[in-house]
Amino acid sequence: NPAIMSAMKCLALDYGKARVGLALGDTTTKVAVGKGVLEGLSQNKLIAKIKAIVSLEHIDRVIIGLPINLQGEATIMTTEVQRFVDKLRNHITIPVQTFDERLTSAMADRLMQADPHSHGKQDQVAAQIILQNYLDSAVV
Repeated sequence: NPAIMSAMKCLALDYGKARVGLALGDTTTKVAVGKGVLEGLSQNKLIAKIKAIVSLEHIDRVIIGLPINLQGEATIMTTEVQRFVDKLRNHITIPVQTFDERLTSAMADRLMQADPHSHGKQDQVAAQIILQNYLDSAVV
């Protein structure tokens, strides 16, 4: 079945200096699932972890939320993420794509308020929203 062949597994990252949220999904089901948070890792350890996940989960593409302010302008964090993306691209062979995450944090906040037990899960939820938005909009 050619449709099954073209399914792409994606790993989404909500990159932050202290924590990185993770989500997995694929282009067939178009459902993003939160996969936890990586905390307190150096960039090199973080990249090693991401490589391990990519290999273990047979990921075809990494999506990283690109923080842009609501006016569409780059911020200090945009530069940080861009640097990380460049570094990651040097270490893995699959495509690494950025995706505008402008409304992600606000959406994550709203989801968090709905769930009182969600403290600390925000980065994972943000990654999930980034991936969901990507899958919904993707002409892959």
